[in-house]
Amino acid sequence: MLWLIVYPILRIRQLIKEWIQATFKYLLRYDTFRRKVIYPKMGMQFDNSIKRTIDRPILHSEIDGGKYHFPVFANQTRIDELRNSRLREDDVLVVTYPKSGTHLCGYIVKLLAEKRRKIMQDPMVLPFYEMIQQRILKTHLPLALIPPCADTTVKNKIVFCLRDPKDACVSYYKFTLGLEILTGPVYESFHDWVELWLAGCVDYGDWFDFVLPYWEHRHRDNVLIVTYEDILKKPEQVILDIGNHLGYTVTPEEVEEVKQKIQFNNMKQVIEKGNKPAAASIMRSGKTGEGVTAFSERHHRIFDKMFRERIKGTDFDVYRY
Repeated sequence: MLWLIVYPILRIRQLIKEWIQATFKYLLRYDTFRRKVIYPKMGMQFDNSIKRTIDRPILHSEIDGGKYHFPVFANQTRIDELRNSRLREDDVLVVTYPKSGTHLCGYIVKLLAEKRRKIMQDPMVLPFYEMIQQRILKTHLPLALIPPCADTTVKNKIVFCLRDPKDACVSYYKFTLGLEILTGPVYESFHDWVELWLAGCVDYGDWFDFVLPYWEHRHRDNVLIVTYEDILKKPEQVILDIGNHLGYTVTPEEVEEVKQKIQFNNMKQVIEKGNKPAAASIMRSGKTGEGVTAFSERHHRIFDKMFRERIKGTDFDVYRY
């Protein structure tokens, strides 16, 4: 009888001991990761006085020996298969860094295309992907991993949407908080997240590594670069630019119709029809300027310095810090 009482107590003590050991082991691994990876990439020294509350472990797939960071569902085998795949010659690609207007820009393309092409809709994936004669493919793939784009003889139309990087960082953080399976390490503090983001240690990696290769190809006839801010401020012009890029003749009436449909509340209703649980994360505010207030003074200084250094030798001047 005594053993029945003592054994559970001893077992619980052992489990607590193992949990504490595992926690300290993880914290040590994370501090080492921060010291050896994050801070060097940010040009900073490790600060032992900074306390961290770890929410969950680092969960991402490292591709090509760590050159690329992808969500956990994308492994090396899948990326290699992607490299060997081919796009149709008339495919249209809507490309963005995460949380940079993917669905907004993609919806404009879809609205313009559906009047000119027969759409075959799949209720399992709408409104995120539409199977039409001229396919519209939305992606966060870097340029080097889209095989046709690496081949200058292929002329797939590309619409690349830029967003203020600080705003993208804030929106990305808010997005991951709404997911059960996160694309990377997310902490209780935005301060922790922004350091990982600045170091490129989040899914889809460094903002500059992702954006600048597409920027360098913007003069090609098949590449159009638009900005999230322009879509909000002057949607009529962006709609016309996208239509012209795709070879469409867009009427003033059509411009006004598309403009109304891409308004935030209307867009959110469309997203909710396809995936209501994720709608709050995908369509959160539809505003600009959050990065100005969310970034600390210290992180503003770090990013502004990084920005000036990383765009040296380019003519990238969309956002100036």
